[in-house]
Parts: sequence; C-alpha cells; structure tokens
Amino acid sequence: MRFLSLALFLLIGAFARGQAYDIKNRISKLTSVVELSYNDHVQHAIEEYLANKNGHTEDILGKSGTILTVIEDSLDMHGLPVELQFLVPALSDYDVWKVSDDGGSGYWQLRYLIAKRYGLKISSYVDERRDYHKATSAAIPYLKHLYEVFGDWHSVIAAFVADEVEVNKAIRMAGGDSSYWAYHSHLPSRYQSIVPRYIASVYMHSYYESHQLRPSNQVNGDWEKVAVTEWLSMYQLSKALETNYDALKNANAIYKKQVVPNTDKTYWVKIPFEKVGRFNELGDSIYRVDSHPKDSTEPKQVKKDEPKVEEPAVVKPPVNNGNRLIYYTVRRGDYLGRIADLYDVRISDVKKWNKLRSDRINVNQRLKIYKPASKYAKYNKINSMSASQKNQLIKQD
Repeated sequence: MRFLSLALFLLIGAFARGQAYDIKNRISKLTSVVELSYNDHVQHAIEEYLANKNGHTEDILGKSGTILTVIEDSLDMHGLPVELQFLVPALSDYDVWKVSDDGGSGYWQLRYLIAKRYGLKISSYVDERRDYHKATSAAIPYLKHLYEVFGDWHSVIAAFVADEVEVNKAIRMAGGDSSYWAYHSHLPSRYQSIVPRYIASVYMHSYYESHQLRPSNQVNGDWEKVAVTEWLSMYQLSKALETNYDALKNANAIYKKQVVPNTDKTYWVKIPFEKVGRFNELGDSIYRVDSHPKDSTEPKQVKKDEPKVEEPAVVKPPVNNGNRLIYYTVRRGDYLGRIADLYDVRISDVKKWNKLRSDRINVNQRLKIYKPASKYAKYNKINSMSASQKNQLIKQD
C-alpha cells in the first residue's frame, strides 16, 4: 500500500512538472511588448485561474469578450501595448463593486486621488471609476505617466496598483536594482501578486482552450442611455419599467447608493433598449413611483468609498403647484419651432429650459417643457401622440 501511495505521489508530481513545462513553453511563444516572465509566482497565479472555482475563470473569460474590445481599441489609439487590456481582469475580475483596502475602485481599481487627477467624478453619490469607458480614459494617461517614470512595464503595473513611492522604496531596498524581479519581494505583500496575476491573465486568455475551459455565455442585452433630471432611485426605475432590479443596478453602478441625486445637473442612466418607449411614455410620472420597498426585497445600500465629497442632500422635490414639468422626446422631423407650436410656448423658452445654445436638437433627445398645472393633463398627452395627431393639433391652432 505504501509503495502504491508513493507511486501515485510520483505520478502526480510528474504530471504537475509536465504541465508546468507546457505552460512555460506556451508563454515563451507569446508575442508581447510587456515582458511575460515565467517563475513560481506566475505558475501559482496560473494555477489559481485553472482551479476555476465555481466557474469563476470561465465567467471572467466570458465578460472579457464583451468588455475588452473597447479597452483594446483605446490602448491602441493612444500608442500603448494592447496586451495591457488583460490588466483589467487581473485587477478586478470585472467586479464593478470591488473596493481595495487602499480605496481602489471599479474595473481598473483606480485610487481616489489618481481618478480625480485624471478627471473622473467621485462624490457621495457618483463614482465614475465604475464606468469602464470613463475609467479607461483616466487609466491611459496614468499608465503613460508611469512608463515615463520607470521605463519598464512590470514596474508600471506594480506602481499602478501600489504607487510610485512604494516601487521606489522597494528598488532602494533591493540595492538600487530597478529590474522588477530583483525588488519584487521588497514590495508590501498585498502588491506582490499583481504582476504574476497579470502574466497569468495574458496566458489564460491566450490558452484557455488548452485547459478545456470555455468562456461563459454573457446575456447583456441592449442598453440605451436616457436623461434623468430629478431624484430617482434604481428601485423606483426598475418598478416603473417592470425590469430586473439587479441588472439595472449593475448597469448603473456609477450611482453608489443606487440613487440619481437631485441637483441642477442632468444625469444619464442605462435602461434596457426595449424599455425606452415605456420610459418616454411615463414622462414625469416616473419620478412619483414609490421608492421604498415594503418587504425583504429592499436593495442593500452600497458601502460608501472614502474620502467623501459632499453633495446636496438627496430629497425628493415637492410637486410644483404652479408650473408643471413635462418631457417631450424628439422624433424624426421635429425642430424647435414645431415643438414650441405643439406646446404653445416660445422657442426662446424651450432653449432656456434645456440650456440649448443653438436650435440644433437630436432624435431621442428629451426636452423639458413647463406648463401651468391646470393645463398639465392636456399637454402631457402630446409626447405619446403619433406624427399625424401632432400635425392635426398644430393645424387646429
């Protein structure tokens, strides 16, 4: 029995060595501007991916198919190595809600001060690091800056996660040797895994089929952005549109508390494409839907990131007893004069209410119109009218 156990142990060891050799050989064949080293740290990171616990690796591979194309194009456009796209899954696993111990958030796990430096909006209610388009627009100049400082992509990746101070400190502790693997062990332990994990990410996206892994099917659907100008919670919106709350929340993860705040700004929210018509039909009434679930389905609030930036308190605005707000969605063939005629208002008023600098408007643009409360019911019907009905209305005037 002891000999059988020993033979099995030796057989497993031989298999592991054979697999490690295959992995090392495959990595050597990859063409990459960013050096793809192979060592025990990299092997361990690859083994974590290969474990595919609860299908996690296949889930990552599936999401890569829909997200990385945009990031690859952006990197290429700005002259950066396109293989840096694989840093995103290495950093966040596409978990848009992930927050690191030092405040990194979103797909690129950008830290607060770095994100603010490169133009992202972060407040008590909004975090643009959770929008991969906007986060990528901030990550690219930061990557360029770090490469100007270090001139080595491994060091760039390490500094992207830690910071320049930590990398320079590790280099000094390594006797001034700036080659990454010379100072790797001198980095704080929580930062030592990112370069091996990045290399493992490149490997897995290149050779997953060799390990019988299949990207999971991602059902994303088509999403359309609509303008929101008043206080609105994701729960309210999901209830009004009769759509899945979790999907809506994740599509709009930039709203940290699942609330669009009430400020003087227009915010954009993603909704399923097939719900755009219903959103337009509901108009102003969408803001009056009960926003407080009565049962256990009440969505949990997302933990706030630090530091905080104060914005006006979120308070539902009272209904104006004077003028009432009406929304009109621009259709093909519409122009400001026609819309003003429909609502019996002046073109200058429409431009003022919507902060328009010219007469140009776009199809599907949502315009604000104000009418006396006593006439609200009459004019609120116009948005849902057909083109012929609108023509008839103008002729009657």
